[in-house]
Amino acid sequence: MNIKICKLTPDLAEDYVHFFDTTPHDDNTDEAKCYCVCWCNDDFEGKDLSSPKKRRACAIQYVKGGNIQGYLAYCGDKAV
Repeated sequence: MNIKICKLTPDLAEDYVHFFDTTPHDDNTDEAKCYCVCWCNDDFEGKDLSSPKKRRACAIQYVKGGNIQGYLAYCGDKAV
């Protein structure tokens, strides 16, 4: 297996949210998808994060703005 680790950068925002779109990481319900936006910094306070769609949009904004930092692991072209 060939695994590649990439620093999360603005150009990988779609890969980041796609991982949450397609990978069950909690109880397998769409409503529970967090996209890891609620506690990444103080900016989440006062934001409407009441739906997965809103959290997804916020995640893209946060990744592109550098508010979410981290790494993505890839197996081939797929974030795992």
